[in-house]
Amino acid sequence: MKRALRVLCATGAIALAAGGAAAQTPDGLEGEWKARITVKNGRQIDADLQLQATGGTWRTLLQNPGDPCIGIPTPMQWRRLDSGAYELHFQSSKALTGCRDNVITFQRVDATTLKGTSDAGAQIVLTRR
Repeated sequence: MKRALRVLCATGAIALAAGGAAAQTPDGLEGEWKARITVKNGRQIDADLQLQATGGTWRTLLQNPGDPCIGIPTPMQWRRLDSGAYELHFQSSKALTGCRDNVITFQRVDATTLKGTSDAGAQIVLTRR
C-alpha cells in the first residue's frame, strides 16, 4: 500500500512538473466513462471507467468463473500522447496476481467518445457520461 502511494505521488509530481495544467484542459479524461467492448465474434460487453488526473479504475460488467481476472476493479493509468491520442494502461496484475496488463491507444472520435483496439482485436468505445 505504501509503495502504491509512493508510485502515485511520484506519478502526480512528474505530471505536474511536465505541465500539470494539461490535465485541467477540456480534453482531459477525468470523469466517468461507459465502455462498450466488441469482441471478434461480435459479442458486446459493457464496462465502467472512472478516471482522475492520471489514473483510475476499470471494471468490466461481466464475470467469468473460468477467468477471475474479468470483472474485478482494475487500476489504470492514462496519458495524452503528442499525437492527441490517449494511451491507457490497464494494470490487471495489480488487482490480482497472474492477470495480464494491457496498453491500448485510443483516438478521439468526438468531444465525448474515444475508440481503441486491444491486442486481441476487440474494439473498445469509451463514451463520457
